[in-house]
Amino acid sequence: MKTIILLSFLLLTTALGAQTTIRGRVIDAESQAPIPYVNIGVKRLATGTVSDEQGGFSLVLKQAEELITFSAIGYQAREISGMAWKDGQAVELSRRAYDLEQVEVKARQFNGPEKIFGARNDTRGLSIGFGSRQLGAQIGAIIPIDRPTYVKSANFVLNHAKGDSMLFRVNIYTFQGGEAGDNLLRENVLIHSRQQKGTITVDLTPYDLVLEQDALLSLEWVRDDGKEGNLGITFDTKKGKKGKGVYLKNSSIGAFSKLGYKTAYKPCFYFVGRQVD
Repeated sequence: MKTIILLSFLLLTTALGAQTTIRGRVIDAESQAPIPYVNIGVKRLATGTVSDEQGGFSLVLKQAEELITFSAIGYQAREISGMAWKDGQAVELSRRAYDLEQVEVKARQFNGPEKIFGARNDTRGLSIGFGSRQLGAQIGAIIPIDRPTYVKSANFVLNHAKGDSMLFRVNIYTFQGGEAGDNLLRENVLIHSRQQKGTITVDLTPYDLVLEQDALLSLEWVRDDGKEGNLGITFDTKKGKKGKGVYLKNSSIGAFSKLGYKTAYKPCFYFVGRQVD
């Protein structure tokens, strides 16, 4: 029995000893300026973090040979082996060139009445929170779009908030075949405000965003103010038939999955916009 206990202790000690924490900064390859809110993590383990305002970060690796992925809006992703890591090193990311058809938005093209696309309650519904406390965790809702839609704003209904302030990133992904695709936003769209329940509205008119198919609208947890975590933050949900389901991403480097319970509900995330009449 003593032998078994000793062996278990040695194995645990070895496993803990294999862990290593890497620290560094992420910078623009051309300007050498820091890149804030970069998604950093290990895809294989679905673990990760997000860089701070100055591009700084720290990440715990279970094994030194893990492959670390760096991904940021507007930049080409990069992978680096933990074996080659030098403590405090700067990771350079190169700007990404988008070869996309430009859509000219003319107000008269979208002359239909202003509408809500997504879910909103008249009274408070059930609450749902982030599925993970890792920086980079996301919660999202499917927004059904049946024809070209000019998006004026994104809206998120909080049922409960805890702490002094919060910082989220708004993401809008294409959504086909049950899978999230590319992020349609080409720069960081951030929500930075004191924590309070109610509706948060984000003006999207500066981005001339036109959606032609269903989209996944999400909020990403990118900073932990005061180390309070995100457990005190919950969002309103609504029961419905179309676009139902809560979609979660548990790490900054990973994939969305549909919540296995409350499957008839969806977060009260919605767009306000206009369609062609």
